[in-house]
Amino acid sequence: MARLIDVGLLDPALFHATYAGIALALGAHASPIVVWGRARPHLSLGQGQDAAAELAPDVDVPVVRRPLGGGAVWIDEWQHCYVLVAPLARVPRRPAEWFEWGLRPAIATYRGFGLRVERVEQDLWFAGRKIAGSGAATLGTCAVFASSFLIRFPAHRFAGCVRAPSLAYRAWLAAGLASTMTDWESHQRPPGAAALGRAFRAALQEQLGWNLRRSALGDRERISRNAALNDMTAGDWTAGGKAVPGGIRLNARSFLAETHCAGGTMRTLNVGGTIVRQEFAPANQT
Repeated sequence: MARLIDVGLLDPALFHATYAGIALALGAHASPIVVWGRARPHLSLGQGQDAAAELAPDVDVPVVRRPLGGGAVWIDEWQHCYVLVAPLARVPRRPAEWFEWGLRPAIATYRGFGLRVERVEQDLWFAGRKIAGSGAATLGTCAVFASSFLIRFPAHRFAGCVRAPSLAYRAWLAAGLASTMTDWESHQRPPGAAALGRAFRAALQEQLGWNLRRSALGDRERISRNAALNDMTAGDWTAGGKAVPGGIRLNARSFLAETHCAGGTMRTLNVGGTIVRQEFAPANQT
């Protein structure tokens, strides 16, 4: 048996604080919990990232550093997010195996609607492009794994929020995202929220053996969530570093980088392990 907590649509920091608070309050022998919900538009940084290094200085949406790994991502109402929170004894022993474990229900859900997605490291891909990412961490005595169903991805808006050392870099970023990312509505009419939720709950039972019962936050979990929210909003945004020096990871096998060298700048777009575009710009042309 596992609990299902549908949090609805939340403000960004509260969304991330909710699953963190649940994990920190959950006992070592408690039933697993599935958090299902959406968040208002924001940029979410991985736990080791520096906002100043990753993002433009004038972003017009909230920025939240989540307590999970991974890089900078855009999250909004067009993503149905799920977070699996389970005592460590209920998950694979090696954290490296959590991604295969946590993505299995999502793969089954996508395939149930006719999208033959496949797992590529920590991502899900469809038609050669990333359609979902994931992140994981140990919080308290629990494993926490998060991913989402990406209905629509605003590539140009996300590109405008990423720190760009040059205008050319930003243009390359938009092109790189178009060639490495996709979303559900680009391939078929997505299911409604109710149908998606039903399919995902069935996949959880089929893939993980979790029979779900609807639940809500208990008093202890609310207190823990509020503490996590205070910690999150008071965090040091200059801590951490840049995930990809001089650039950004586009998916598990692709990146864009701009590096300065003698006399100018080298800009490289690598897609699937292959350099598809590279350009050297003299110093007076960058």
